[in-house]
Amino acid sequence: MKIQPQPKQKQYLRTNADVAIFGGSAGGGKSFSTLLNPLYGINNGGFNSVIFRRTSKQITNSGALWEESYSLYPHAHAVPTKTNLMWRFPSGAQVQMSHLEREDDKYNWQGTAICQVQFEEMTQFTEGQIWYLMSRNRSSCGIKPTFRGTCNPDPDHMVRDLIDWYIGPDGYAIPERSGVIRFFARDGDKILWGNSQSELLQAHKKLKKIDIKSFTFITSTLYD
Repeated sequence: MKIQPQPKQKQYLRTNADVAIFGGSAGGGKSFSTLLNPLYGINNGGFNSVIFRRTSKQITNSGALWEESYSLYPHAHAVPTKTNLMWRFPSGAQVQMSHLEREDDKYNWQGTAICQVQFEEMTQFTEGQIWYLMSRNRSSCGIKPTFRGTCNPDPDHMVRDLIDWYIGPDGYAIPERSGVIRFFARDGDKILWGNSQSELLQAHKKLKKIDIKSFTFITSTLYD
């Protein structure tokens, strides 16, 4: 048996962007991509990935992420622990699933370093939860920290502001811009954008390289 991503999933899984959002209609393979993503790091014993859903039921319901992970992770010889919804791989690498039902649940992750943060259905989370967990996206295992999110874009959610450049006047994604990498930094409540890190540094003298993250949005459709 061979398990591999389809082309749009592969584009999402292999992007070098610090922050990547995979968005589009239901049936585009977004949730399975969320489960595939950690497999790139499981041979590193210090690697950890946490997949967030807004409620615990969205993780454990029949056919949801936890159940679906059983069709994938045992093939990589991972062992599950249902009490804390965690898979442990032979190297020691971990994939955990967790919820943020209340706004304050984000503080349960204070002081942690998560190499790979993933938000499933990103528009169901608050802006505060997203930015806070992004600040926990750190790595000491030698693998670059990455932040990943899937969603059906909501015009009233902050995610829409992040992906605005990728969306046309008709409200649909611009195919030619899917996967293009841009750069952003936060200045209070404002997001500063540039086509390169150097462009942002030149335009905003108070910024430092550490403040800037690379970003991309990849569109997905049922036909993928």
